[in-house]
Amino acid sequence: MAAGLTERICDLAAQPPALSAADQDDILLAFADTLACAHAGWAEPVTRAVAGAFRGGAVPLLDGGMAPSAEHAALVTATAGHALDYDDVHLDSTTHPSVVIVPALLAVQAERGLDAARLAPAFAVGIAVNAALGRAMGFAHYRRGWHATSTIGPLAGAAALAHLMRLDRASTRHALALAAAQSGGLQRNFGAMAKPAQAGFAAAAAVRAATLAAAGVTADADVLGPGGFLDLYGGDAEATARGATVALEARPGSIARKLYPCCYATHRLIAAALDARAQWGGPPPGAAALTLHVPAGGMQPLRRTLPGTGLEAKFSAEYTVAAALWQGRLGLADFEDAAVARAGGRMARVTVIEEPVPADGAQGLEHGAARLEVRYGNHVVEGRAAAIPGSPARPATRAEMDAKIADCLARHAATGASVPGPAAFMAGLGRLLAPPVAVAA
Repeated sequence: MAAGLTERICDLAAQPPALSAADQDDILLAFADTLACAHAGWAEPVTRAVAGAFRGGAVPLLDGGMAPSAEHAALVTATAGHALDYDDVHLDSTTHPSVVIVPALLAVQAERGLDAARLAPAFAVGIAVNAALGRAMGFAHYRRGWHATSTIGPLAGAAALAHLMRLDRASTRHALALAAAQSGGLQRNFGAMAKPAQAGFAAAAAVRAATLAAAGVTADADVLGPGGFLDLYGGDAEATARGATVALEARPGSIARKLYPCCYATHRLIAAALDARAQWGGPPPGAAALTLHVPAGGMQPLRRTLPGTGLEAKFSAEYTVAAALWQGRLGLADFEDAAVARAGGRMARVTVIEEPVPADGAQGLEHGAARLEVRYGNHVVEGRAAAIPGSPARPATRAEMDAKIADCLARHAATGASVPGPAAFMAGLGRLLAPPVAVAA
């Protein structure tokens, strides 16, 4: 009989497979992307509020300040990393995995002085667990209104920390169950400060779970078995059965990286708008009629029809499509409140039609294609996008990522903070994740 998912996670945490050079590059980029987004989000009101609630201590933060503990440092950094909704995504699980796993690992490693050479394989463990739980629970979990980053993230982060902290098998089981006991987060909070704070909660929960398990706190030995986490959160009766057979592979290359600072569900819609703009030969007239066709399930997180703030606009199909269509681009400045106010008339012209669930039942971020019809008099074009920009089907180029990282660091530097330049930033992370091997004299 095949081992259940809990046992296979324990096996992976104890001995992850060797990482290839490509894996190492993917992990370095995941750390860089996450921390660059945290730098960009450091001055956001939600980050300032969370960091201000917990002052002083011994664990370093990105701005040179200190947090009281690894748990608090993970909370602050993950909140900052998710504050602009610019951090990476895993499509199958509909989660933001790195923003939970990276802050948790770095906070614990710094607090305890643990072997930095274990950070990269620990991250690979966390990504594998994140992906497996997402596939086991399916889109039904997300469709019920859960913020999957905050439900799956604590377990993925706890598994990663189990490797970093060298937890034994029993303690790893307990860490997973303690993390599951803290699993939560609601899509109702999208468009409010609570959304990035929920990512912070997930990272802090992972640290708390692993710390308590290491200290001897016990919990259920098979939280992913029948009647456990998958049954309760999965959204259908098949989740635990899928969990028993789902693949558990350390594949950092499965991550999708954002090229626009807004909900990933908007990115294919943005691509369709840019395609329509290219066909039109520039921006259409302001009175053009716009009809947006979205694949089934694609509107689930896009709760803001006519947003009034930059934070709300990150979850608006109407705003992001109108901005991309008329401007030809979307960047950090387009999610300031003033930019949203200027776009009121244009986004009101967008009619959204969500397609019915297809016969095969496929839903989620990567199914189907987005289409935007632009009509002005007798002139009609249709922009279309199937692959999501930055996804494994249309990977972000290194030039795109270099530009993004530089832009994020510059945003933090503009506040007067002391921030490394892009080259120094990447070099420092490279040294941390791949410490030099001592050579015998």
